[in-house]
This record gives sequence, C-alpha cells and structure tokens, in this order.
Amino acid sequence: MDNVESGIYIHIPYCRSKCFYCSFVSDTDFSDVGQYIDAVIAEIGERGGGRIDSIYIGGGTPSVLPRGEIARLLSAVRANFDVCGDCEISIECNPDSADEDFFRECAAAGVNRVSIGLQSACDALLKNAGRVHTFGQFEDCYLIARRCGMKNVNVDLMLALPGQTVRNAEESVEKVISLGTEHISVYGLSVEEGTLLDKSGYRPDEDVCAEMYERCCEVLKRSGYERYEVSNFALGGKRCRHNMKYWTDAPYFGFGAAAHSYDGVQRTANTSDRKKYIKGERVEMRSVLTRDDKTEERIMLSLRTADGLDLKKFFSDFGYSLEAAKEKRLSELVKSGMVEIGNGCLRLTEKAYYVMNGIIVSLI
Repeated sequence: MDNVESGIYIHIPYCRSKCFYCSFVSDTDFSDVGQYIDAVIAEIGERGGGRIDSIYIGGGTPSVLPRGEIARLLSAVRANFDVCGDCEISIECNPDSADEDFFRECAAAGVNRVSIGLQSACDALLKNAGRVHTFGQFEDCYLIARRCGMKNVNVDLMLALPGQTVRNAEESVEKVISLGTEHISVYGLSVEEGTLLDKSGYRPDEDVCAEMYERCCEVLKRSGYERYEVSNFALGGKRCRHNMKYWTDAPYFGFGAAAHSYDGVQRTANTSDRKKYIKGERVEMRSVLTRDDKTEERIMLSLRTADGLDLKKFFSDFGYSLEAAKEKRLSELVKSGMVEIGNGCLRLTEKAYYVMNGIIVSLI
C-alpha cells in the first residue's frame, strides 16, 4: 500500500469508573498515567514514518488524562509522521470529565472532531448502565465543545440498555438531532462475558432492539442523516474519515496497549497488559492475512457500508466473479429485497441491515 495515506489510533486505557457493559481495555487506576503516555510516545517514535490523514484518540476515556498530555501525544505524532494539512483529528470524551480546559487544549493541539459518549438522554437509563453523568452534563459538555471551536461533533448512543423502551431510544436520537450534531453513532448493546451486566444475568431482547434500531434509523433519515455504515449516520460531508479506513482495507497504525495495526498485508495487536506495555513489550499478536482472509474481510466490511462491495474491484483483486460464484444465493437475496446490484456494486437494502450478519455469512 505504498503512497496510501494511513490513519493513526491511540488507545487511552483510563476511565473514572467502569460502565456495567464495558469490556474494553481500561482501568480506574491512574497511578502510571505519565509512564503510559511516555511509552506511547516512545512507540510512536519507534514506528514513525509515512503520510497520515486521520488520527483518532480513543479509549477508555481520553478526557480524563492530565491536561497537557493530549498536546504531548499529538506533538509526538507530528514529529514522526507527515501529517496532512486537512488531517481529521478526533478524540473521544465523556461529559463528566470533558471541561473547558480539555476542549481548549484539544483545539490548540489541532483536534477538529470530538466524539461524546452520551449513550442515552434518560438519566435513569444512564444510571442503570453505570454511567456517571447526566443528560444535563452532556448538554453542558456539548455547548462547551462548540464554544471552544469544535465544528464536527459525534454523539454515541446505545440501544437495548436495561429498562430502555423504543420511545426512550427515539427520544434520545431526537434530542441529539435538535442540537445540530454532525454525526451520530447508534450501537446495539452487546453483553460481553465477564462484564457486570453479564454477571447480573441481563440479556437484551433482540426483537425489541431491532425495533429500536429501525425507528431510530427512520428518525435520522427524516432529519437528513446518511446511514453510511450500519451504526453510523452523518450529515453531508461528515463521514468519519478514520472509521472508513477500517471498512475499506486502508492501512492504520495502532499505538498503546491493546491497539491494533494493519499495513495491507498483516494485522498486529499490542499487548493489553499495561504494565508490560510500559516496560516496552509491544506486539503480542501478528497475523499475515491469507487470500481467503482478505476475500472474507472485503465482503464482510464492504457490505457494512452504504457504498457496498465494488464487484469489478473484487474481481480484479481476487480473480473471480462473486456474482458467478454466488449466483443462486444472490438471486434469492435480490428477489427477497435484501440486496441490490447496480452500477457495479453489491449493496444491502435498508431492511437488511439488522440481519446483515446472516446475509454476509451466506456470501463468504
């Protein structure tokens, strides 16, 4: 992938508290945060090189970092990579820790896109999920971000939280839309093994979650948002450039504990053990992709997006026609209204998104 602009992901494994559904690599112990940032900067220096057009700082909760650390991280990136002038620089934050000082530091450091973890506009549901903020705090956070110059804002929402109704989900989407946010992500709750929700025995009702998703999609579509990926909706020109890399086979660097990287040939994953990472023990997994791996990933990831699968490019890259190889199955899916083929692309229809996994498996 020579001459292709890459993305950078930086993982911040710290949170003020652990949400009941969270299975991400994060901790509430901040005692080694300075050492951790030093280790990330060292890794950036070890692996630097190449042109970058997207940077994403996620977690965890980047907004809990001591002030000055975001600027230090981004300075290290610029010192070791050729960062495009129009680089999309995103950062995640939570309403309870993203104050005016945080946003001013971000703006001064060149951050131009912020993602706020709301999850629900209902305070009771937030409490049920172990979130430590209120909707009022989110509104304050959103307004501060705007005041500090953030012109591209994403808000994360979650479906199937304990006690959530279809109307609750709709209201959350409606309230976020009313603020004028450019991008909204809507995720169905997945109860991962070992989380507090898992231990409580809670399991989402899949049928109710499907109805929530459908109704939220309708509200977003009426309001002018494009569903460009199964969980992501944007106003014109505001697709997340960094996330698109994951779905379009583009290369990216991952820095920090548990961060993943991809260079077009192999995937690597850093150790999730923060202490090992700080000591300089980096890559824990390395996997060279086979032709079959890349074929499956192309189908799976492309069909998650509104752009769909480019059939001509698929033939060029893999040497066979998917239309011919899966002729019978594709014919069934077209007749049932689940997929459409046009302008050289295979796409899921709107009614297929919530059952996409079964469709994709049948085409691999």
